[in-house]
Amino acid sequence: MAVIDLAVSSLPEDSSPDFNHHDHHGSQGQGACDGCDDGDGQFPMVPPPEEAHSPATEDATQDAQASAEDDLEAADQAVMLEGLPQVIADALKRLPEDVGALLETPVIEALAELKAGDLAGYVRVRHMAKGLNKGVLLGLLDKAVQAELPHGDADPSAIDELVGLARETGRFVHDADRKAYAILPVLGHTEVWPVMSSGFEEWLRALYWRHCERGVPETTLKSALATLAAAGLNDGDEVEVHWRAAQHGDGYLIDLCDEHWRAVEVGAWGWRVLTPSPAYFTRTAAMRALPEPDAAHADLGLLWQYANVPSEQRLMVVAWLLECFRPETPFPVLELVGEQGSAKSTTQTVLRSLIDPNKVALRGRPKTVEDIFVAGANNWIISYENLSGLTAEQQDALCTLATGGGFAARQLYTNGEESILSTKRPVILNGIAVVATRPDLIDRVVHIDMPTIAPSQRRDEADTQAGWERDRPRVFAALLDLFSAALAILPSVTLTHKQRMADFERLGEAVARALGFAAGEFQQRYAQMVRAGVDRALESNAVAQALEKYLGERVLPWHWQGTAGQLYDLLNLHAVTDRSSWPRSPKGLADQLRRIAPAYRSKGIDITPMGHGRDGALWRISTQHPSTDATPPSVTPTSVGGIRYGAHRE
Repeated sequence: MAVIDLAVSSLPEDSSPDFNHHDHHGSQGQGACDGCDDGDGQFPMVPPPEEAHSPATEDATQDAQASAEDDLEAADQAVMLEGLPQVIADALKRLPEDVGALLETPVIEALAELKAGDLAGYVRVRHMAKGLNKGVLLGLLDKAVQAELPHGDADPSAIDELVGLARETGRFVHDADRKAYAILPVLGHTEVWPVMSSGFEEWLRALYWRHCERGVPETTLKSALATLAAAGLNDGDEVEVHWRAAQHGDGYLIDLCDEHWRAVEVGAWGWRVLTPSPAYFTRTAAMRALPEPDAAHADLGLLWQYANVPSEQRLMVVAWLLECFRPETPFPVLELVGEQGSAKSTTQTVLRSLIDPNKVALRGRPKTVEDIFVAGANNWIISYENLSGLTAEQQDALCTLATGGGFAARQLYTNGEESILSTKRPVILNGIAVVATRPDLIDRVVHIDMPTIAPSQRRDEADTQAGWERDRPRVFAALLDLFSAALAILPSVTLTHKQRMADFERLGEAVARALGFAAGEFQQRYAQMVRAGVDRALESNAVAQALEKYLGERVLPWHWQGTAGQLYDLLNLHAVTDRSSWPRSPKGLADQLRRIAPAYRSKGIDITPMGHGRDGALWRISTQHPSTDATPPSVTPTSVGGIRYGAHRE
């Protein structure tokens, strides 16, 4: 709003601040004016502006304005009162001094008649009453008026009111897993909340307060939520509801999770921000917004100022980030390993903030397998930090979570029903020592060894966070550019030999070519990483260590065949000193052999069960030609320009 100097603005037109009373007379003629003394020709001096606008004058002006506003309000009320029955109009006039004026029996009867014939008029009276006296009890008034209506004793319960208001305002549906959702119009956009969620509960409480001006008891709210969930399951349509990312045609949608519920659409043609989203996305209270992508200043190279990733492994990290946006494919598990002070947690937080920002970006070690699946049901990325190790069952659960699966347990307060948590999520872990030790998990891991940071290169946490929040929109836009370019190349990528995480390998090859690497470069690097993972798996397995010692004493090529019991006795002679993980029987040995067989096969040693003989289960161990780990770089590379990829090839 413009600030006006009242002293200057009060001058006559075409006047200057030097205007004086003599000039005023000149413009008006020589006659007398109010406040002038014609007898002696002397004129009183005009007070200076600060005197002319003294506090007393300002108070008088404000009083005059308030009086005018009161007169206008009174005029408006008079107009509204004209169309009302006289008994209601008289009660409203007395209401400022008598809070019970509207609750008198003749007034209640007149209001009931008004509500039955003119609901809009009744609502206007309620609104006017609240303005005239803040102490009026509108809830009590509504009950009294309702009781006066025909069949008024059949007043709907609070549960019925809640359910009715919600169904009038929103739409209730369910997904393929028969989970109920509410689709709600809110301030020009559409929100999607699970019916049994704190987000929908808060919306329902606010809706009831706006309409009824009273709170909802907890038991009433729970009953209403259960009724609305049943309505969504039985009367609502089945729809697809997504978390953070969704496949959309030939491209993908990424939920920005902002207050306007917008999404980014990415395809081979490019990307754009959409309002509203063409797909239904839901969220939890802990989820946070992705940044508004800064397309004009996109720069992926800024990422490495905040993520402590060695240059030769940055391509793997970028491919993992983009794979997190593809919900239809299995997700590799990102493992960050480094000594204390290597910025593992900071790097993990930075990477997560580009995919799935959360109020709690890093979580401690899960206690149970169920904890892992509960986290998966409430987050897009599962993020654990400072892990010293995971149990075999927890590592198996992470394998299931990364490729898709579920967890079932008996539902609470029931005799036999199961509660099933089924999901597929990206996973990121960090620790000083290697976390993934089971061969099945190692096959799914993208392992990053983080370098130490010299004391002279350390940065303050506050400065790092402030700088990252400034640069995050630019890095996010660059990721979208790269994702689009990779999607354009992806159809032309063909792999003749594939690793276990073949979808990730294929996308990574497309990403590498979009960044300017030669065809086959990503496959070669990924194959080396897989081989290193095989070695880690064998180093952490007691049976593999004993077998390595036994094979080291033999001349290759080599062939052995016998029972599991015979092999158990043979390897017992070479067992490691720590026998805590050593199998206690030939059957336990056979189980361990099945786990390490794929790793040994990639090293050129075949471990194969041969069925059962008279003396027990038969096994064969023999040398073979090692398998080829990567596709030769024979595919013609595709060149994509315009991507600022930073120091990926340093």
